[in-house]
Order: sequence, then C-alpha cells, then structure tokens
Amino acid sequence: PTYSLIRDIFYPKISEMLGEARIPYHINKSENIVTIQGMGQIFCRSMENPEMIVGFEIGDAVIDEFDLLPTDKAKLAMRKISARCRFKFPDGKINQRLITTTPEGFKATYQLFVKNPLPNSRLIQMSTYSNAANLPDDYIQGLMDEYPDELIKAYLEGKFVNLVSGAVYPHFDRDRNNTNRVVKPGEPIDIGMDFNVNKMSASIYVPPQYEMVNGKPQLKLELVDELVDYRDTPAIIEALQERYPDNHINVFPDAAGKGRNTTGATSSDHKLLKQAGFTVKALNTNPLVKERVQSVNRLFEKGQLYINTTTCPDHTEAFEQQVYDKNGKPD
Repeated sequence: PTYSLIRDIFYPKISEMLGEARIPYHINKSENIVTIQGMGQIFCRSMENPEMIVGFEIGDAVIDEFDLLPTDKAKLAMRKISARCRFKFPDGKINQRLITTTPEGFKATYQLFVKNPLPNSRLIQMSTYSNAANLPDDYIQGLMDEYPDELIKAYLEGKFVNLVSGAVYPHFDRDRNNTNRVVKPGEPIDIGMDFNVNKMSASIYVPPQYEMVNGKPQLKLELVDELVDYRDTPAIIEALQERYPDNHINVFPDAAGKGRNTTGATSSDHKLLKQAGFTVKALNTNPLVKERVQSVNRLFEKGQLYINTTTCPDHTEAFEQQVYDKNGKPD
C-alpha cells in the first residue's frame, strides 16, 4: 500500500530470496523497479494514490494488504492495476491478478470476491494455524490473549467479520448458523413482514421444529427465503402467491401495519393480507427494539436460529454488518 512498506519489507525479502537462489538481480530504488536477470522486471507501485498507477505495462499483478485501503480507493486501485495488465504473453497465458490481505471487515475484498464476485475469480481463505510451523511457538496464543473474538476470527481464521464496534448481532456466524433447508411443496410457511413504500420486505420461515437437547425439547427456527425492496403490500402479496401457490401462508407483520397502508388506499396493510387469503397473526404493538434484538441474539447463540445464507443474502449481510448508530439504535 505504501512506498515505505515496499522499501522496508519487499526489497529486503526479495533480495534475501534471490540471493539464496543465486539469481542475479538489480534494484533501482529511485524508479522502484526490480530487474531479474533473464526473467523480467517487477514494477513496484504504491496504492496510496491510485490515480498515479499509469504509464507502464505488465503481465501479472500482485496486490498486497488490499483491505488496508478505504473501500472506494481500493476499488479504484484495482481498476487502475487491471488496466496495466495488458502485456500479451507469447504462449497465450492470460493476465492474472493476485490479492493477498488480512480481512479488515466487509471492505473491498469482501465486495469483489464474496458479495459480487469478479468473473473468473477465486477466493481462498486460509488460517494462521496452517502456517504454525513457520511461526514462533507463542505467536498464536499471544494473539488470542491480546485480541477480541472478532479480530481473532479475522486475523487467525481469515474470516470476514464486523470489526466496527457495536455490532447489533455479534452472535451470528454464517457457518455455524447456516442451513440448506428450503420450502417444501404444500407445507405451511411463516412470514415476518415489514411495511415501507418501495422497501417492502418479507422473511420466509419453514415450520418451527423441536429437537431434543440434553433431554429437553429445544426450538429450532429456519429462515429459508427472502423478498426485499418491493413497491407496496399488493406487490409483495402477488410475489408470495406466485412463489408459493400451494403453501398456506401465515404472516407475522409489523404491528404498525394494522392502521396504515403502503398504497394510499383505505384498506390497511393487515386487511390486504387477509383479503389475499393469508392468516395474519399480529400483536397490537411491537415489542421494544432492545428486547427483539436480545431475543434474536439468544437464538443465534444457542443454535436455535438458522439461515439459508445462499437464498437469503440480504439477511445474511444485515446480520453480519448492522451496527448501532450514534444514538444507540440499530442503524
């Protein structure tokens, strides 16, 4: 990311490596170019000012510590570097880019390789434990003693986690709380629904189950599908009827929908749901936000709430990334 890191880390390391291999080389520190005899050149550039990544042509690129940059700057650097990878290899080899980084939350690496993966890309997540033989004996334990759980997951396990203080759902884990369950034809479904113009949303659950844990029945909930960003209540009703024509639908809606609507018509949102043939199970008022958040976190922590992270990407992202705002409310 910086020229100081190039000088302090890259030049000494490559000098050591090439020296041990007895490969002749020359480092031009004024132009930041490493020339390796009989092989080619390495152009060293900083990502501090992505606009300056111009004026040269390369075959492949290696980008280090990508997530140390702000997300917008990292994406710009990626575009600039990609534009430089235009040397045509005589053997027809494709131009490649390699990014190495410690995950620093849900930044550019997550967005480019998980949320909206680049074409022909591959993400490899590696654990520090796989490199334990090359580290001091007390290195891993020292990190575990010093860092909180979120940083341990990122720095030791290579996972994308919310590093912003005040995560709303710290107990959610996309691996531990994942399910592959989907809606079966004919089975009833339970739907949580919120009412906002152009932001209608629905969370689709399969029937709750009870599993025996330590001799006692334990509730298990599975969120298996989602509808987001629908225009109004009639639009989301139509979408549910098309997607689940043979399933009885129970709706657990936002209590505020009992007396208002998203269409400007006289019928309330709850009444529209009932007219569509759905069973509406609504409270008179919503529980406190704090109580609802605590309830969901308890379900995650106890392994009682599962999400199909493949079919519910918006829910998964929200549970991972939502934080409290400056007023102490979920953002």
